[in-house]
Amino acid sequence: MSVLDPVAQGSLRYHPELRAIFKAAESRQMTEQELDEYCRVVPEHKKRADAAREISRIEQEVVSAITDEILAVYPFEQYYQYSQVKINRDVRYTSAYATEAMLMQDAAWLDEKLLVWLRTILLAFDFPDRVQKKKVLFARQSTDSQIDLLPVPMRSVYETYYKLKQRYQEMLSPSAYALIEPYLQQVLNTLTEQY
Repeated sequence: MSVLDPVAQGSLRYHPELRAIFKAAESRQMTEQELDEYCRVVPEHKKRADAAREISRIEQEVVSAITDEILAVYPFEQYYQYSQVKINRDVRYTSAYATEAMLMQDAAWLDEKLLVWLRTILLAFDFPDRVQKKKVLFARQSTDSQIDLLPVPMRSVYETYYKLKQRYQEMLSPSAYALIEPYLQQVLNTLTEQY
């Protein structure tokens, strides 16, 4: 087996009893019944199922808040039709796919199934810069500086997915956040890295 082989890395992607559940749950959070089955099959990963339940409970609130915050400072609606719907969809998909990757323990799957495609789409757009500068708080200065270093079209992408990571850190239990954080960081890195 190759070092890059997901199974060799502990991935549950091809687990015979979970494969169909993972396939059925693509692009959405798993149902309670699917998570119960996950726990039955891999009881040693119950903490991952618990984290997925926490994420599922708050996801809509988090996604809606991020969408509103981004639209308040980036003039997407002036340039792109259905901006609110599209931002909401993309952030929700990203949250769902990151959660499933966490349940699978498979970062490669997240890249393959969502991030490579989404990055390609996002790079095709010339997103506008902020129209309203944030009031800078000392804790946020480093984040604002990071955003300012990015090319203008990538700034809103970085801020969107940074906010997703930040909101989950604020709203999830520390144990749930610790499990999802590497996948949220992967999202942020992949979608905003420069070629």
